[in-house]
Formats: sequence, structure tokens, C-alpha cells
Amino acid sequence: MSELTTRRNALRLAGAGAGALAVPALLRPAIARAQSSDDDDLNDFLEPAIELEQATALAYETAAEAKGVDGELKRSFELFRDQERAHATALRQALDSLGFDLPDELTDPAQSDQLNGIERLKTPNDFLAFLVDLEQEQVSFYVEQGPPLDSEDLLRTTAEILGCQAQHVVVLREAQGAAPAVAAAIRLGGGAEDSQP
Repeated sequence: MSELTTRRNALRLAGAGAGALAVPALLRPAIARAQSSDDDDLNDFLEPAIELEQATALAYETAAEAKGVDGELKRSFELFRDQERAHATALRQALDSLGFDLPDELTDPAQSDQLNGIERLKTPNDFLAFLVDLEQEQVSFYVEQGPPLDSEDLLRTTAEILGCQAQHVVVLREAQGAAPAVAAAIRLGGGAEDSQP
């Protein structure tokens, strides 16, 4: 691999191996000191990434509090919520280090386009399907939307986040009843039709 590794190539490699990894106790991405030849490109990447992480954290919080969600599934939703919050915090620190305004904290699902329809979900399986789609949207975002990065810290942080999102997809799809090999197949791009096992 060349000395100037692009973020996209590093993320693709991280995503390819992520399905085989066990879910970590609690991923805390390193503080990302962002540096790029074009800080505006980083802002254009980091702001929607933060908003997506915050929306996903709120989706997990909503799912964990839903009727019929308990036991191991509730604990998984709470763990994943905490991981999403840690991702958002690391990305907020990166954006702050560039001197850009930070997006508002997300506290209400109605404030996020990504959470349209969450209020209509009724069963644990409804939440699982919704969360699989949301996590796959995140995987696609990190692989397809990010600019090349000069900062090793931010490159490492975004690769860790991508790997974590891919692991979430596997765990959620297994909870839906998918066989492990099927659950590990991460969809990039496309519609929401693959959210069922």
C-alpha cells in the first residue's frame, strides 16, 4: 500500500474484515485531530456523519425503551447506543478542532430524516429491521462519502467506527434469525429490501 493511503481504501479493508470480529466491550474512538488539504471537504463529511451517528444513538435508545424489548436484546441496544454516542463525540471533537460550528445535539426523533417512521414501530422485530437498515446506511456513508484524509487519527477513528457499524449489522441480523454467514454479508448501497434475514 502506498504511503498516501486513502481513507476510502482503508475503510473498505476494515469493513471487509469487520464481520468476523466479536462485538467489542465498548469502542471509544481516539480523539480525532482532523487535518486535510481541504477543511471544507472534511466539514462536508463530518457534519452529516455526526448527524447520522446521533440519529442512530437515538434510534437505539428508542428501541431499548420499547415495549417487548428486554433481556439480551435490550442490553445490546443500550451498548450500541453508547457506542454510537462515543462515535458522535469523537467526530464532534474532530469538527471542533477545525473551528467549524457543531451540529445541534439530537434529542427528538422528529428532528431527523433518518428516523422517519420510528414512532410507528411496534415489535422488537420492527426495531431490528429498522436498525439494520440504519446501520447499513452508515456503512455505505463511511465507505462512499468520505474525502481522502491526511490525519492518521481521523483515518483510524473512521475505520474503527465503520468496523463497529458492520459488527452491529451482524449482531442485529443474527437477532433477526439470520445464519451467521448470511448475517455477515454487508450490503453497500441499494434499498432497504435486505433488512430481513
